[in-house]
Amino acid sequence: MIKIIISSEKLHNIFQPIFQVDHEMNAKVNTHEMLMRDSSGAFPGMEFLNSLTTPEGNEQWISISKKSLADTLTAHPQRKIYINLEPCQMEFDSVWQFLEEIHEQYGSQVAIEITERRETIHSLDYLDEEIFRLKRMGFELAIDDVCAGSNSYAFIVRQLSAIQRIKLSLLVFKNEDHETTRNFVNAWLTFATHHHLDFVIEGIADRQLAETFAGNPTILQQGFYWSKGSAEI
Repeated sequence: MIKIIISSEKLHNIFQPIFQVDHEMNAKVNTHEMLMRDSSGAFPGMEFLNSLTTPEGNEQWISISKKSLADTLTAHPQRKIYINLEPCQMEFDSVWQFLEEIHEQYGSQVAIEITERRETIHSLDYLDEEIFRLKRMGFELAIDDVCAGSNSYAFIVRQLSAIQRIKLSLLVFKNEDHETTRNFVNAWLTFATHHHLDFVIEGIADRQLAETFAGNPTILQQGFYWSKGSAEI
C-alpha cells in the first residue's frame, strides 16, 4: 500500500465566518467553518483528500485539528466551529475516538459538516448509520454542498431527523444565468424553511450577491465578499 502523507508543516487550518445579514447589510457572525489550507493558503487538493483514506493521513488530520480547536476555542469559548468530515473518514476508529474526545471537551462549540464527496458507488442507506451515530454523540450536523456529489435531495430527506443545517454553494451554478441560479436557491430555501433548517449560501463573492440574499432570517451567508478566513477568529 502506498502511504500518502503531506508534510504537517505545510498544512494548517483557517476559520471562515458564516454571517447572518439583515436588510441594512449589517453582518453578524453566526458560526465559523474550519478549513484545511496548504502553505500557499489554498485547499491542499486531491493529495490531501486521498490521504484521508489512510490511517496515517487521518492521524495527521487529527493532530492538526486538535491543535487548531484547542488554540481557538480556549481563547474564544463563545464561538461555534463546524469541522468538515469526509465520508471516507468515518471508516476509521481513530476518527470516532477523536470526535468523542472533542465533544466531551467542547460540547456544542464543535459541530460537524458532512462533505459531498463520494468514493465509490454506495448502498441505498449510505451514511445513515454514521450520521445517526454522530447525532447520538450529541453533535449538531450540517450537510455540505446540497445537490452536489452524494448530497442529493433523497439523501438529505433521509437525514432530516438528524441534521440542523444545509449548505448550497453558488459555485455549482457558475455556468447558469442569474434567474436559473435564483430558482435553485429559492427551491432549497423553501425546503429548508419548511423543515426548520438553517440554510447557508456559500460562494458570496460580491456585494450584489450579498444584497440579493440579505434580510432573510433563514439564510446565512459565507464567501470571499465577507471574509476569506484567517488563522484566528
